[in-house]
Amino acid sequence: MAPTTTKSATKAKPAAATAGVAKKRGPGAKRANAKNAMIKMQAYFQENRPKYKHLTFKEQQKELGKQWKASPENPKNNA
Repeated sequence: MAPTTTKSATKAKPAAATAGVAKKRGPGAKRANAKNAMIKMQAYFQENRPKYKHLTFKEQQKELGKQWKASPENPKNNA
């Protein structure tokens, strides 16, 4: 009686002509980077909000935004 499953030999892949070259990022990479940047910004705002207790929320946001743009924690400043 013959076996019910067949065994297929795995073929070795030939060396790619582009070995060592960075591959193109997937379609979700840009979105993931933006999401991570937003998370870092929100954490920064939460961490620094007590410095501006005397201001209204809108004014706090303005000041924190100015600080965030110049902050080393901002991923845009690391690039």
